[in-house]
Amino acid sequence: MLIKLGILLVGFTYAGVLPYAVKRSIQHIDFDLKKYTLSFLSNKNLYGKKYVRAYKRLLFTTAVLNYLFFWLLSLFYDLGEYESFMRQIDYSFAVLALLAFVPHNIYPFRWENLKPNLQRIIHNLLAVIVFLSLPTLIILFQTTILPELWFLGVIGLVIIGGTVLLTAFSVTKTGINGITEMLFINGISIWSIFVTIMTFIR
Repeated sequence: MLIKLGILLVGFTYAGVLPYAVKRSIQHIDFDLKKYTLSFLSNKNLYGKKYVRAYKRLLFTTAVLNYLFFWLLSLFYDLGEYESFMRQIDYSFAVLALLAFVPHNIYPFRWENLKPNLQRIIHNLLAVIVFLSLPTLIILFQTTILPELWFLGVIGLVIIGGTVLLTAFSVTKTGINGITEMLFINGISIWSIFVTIMTFIR
């Protein structure tokens, strides 16, 4: 029961903290989701140190919540023997945490800007890996529980599959921007709420 309560608390916090914080932040600044990615919120030259610190705290908090949520799920569903799933939990935490501490910048690509240019490249690479690692983690969880929990497994796969398809469609139509990222974030949140509820009522 304690694990269930932990999943309930962490799951709803994990599902709500990132979408809520992002929506609240962009309401107070001139931020065009069609033009910019959310990474621009970590750009000190555009939005100042206040938003850089807030972005860092938000992403690191999300990384910790992501780790706790899936760790609790692994305990509840007894998934500790599935090494690929457990490793993916660690990988997802590491990538999200690293992304939090590598802010975005818009320095032009020049030799004299080597350090910020490398930082920008690393930031973008980490962001792409996050886009890949979180769905991978969720799919591993879903396929692992599928044989014994058919309904939870199938519906969870439908939700994450729909999220991936919508995100991919948005990328092909408008490129990677804030709207694409919000589709991805909201899809992950919907999946988290579904799994949290289904786990709690078991």
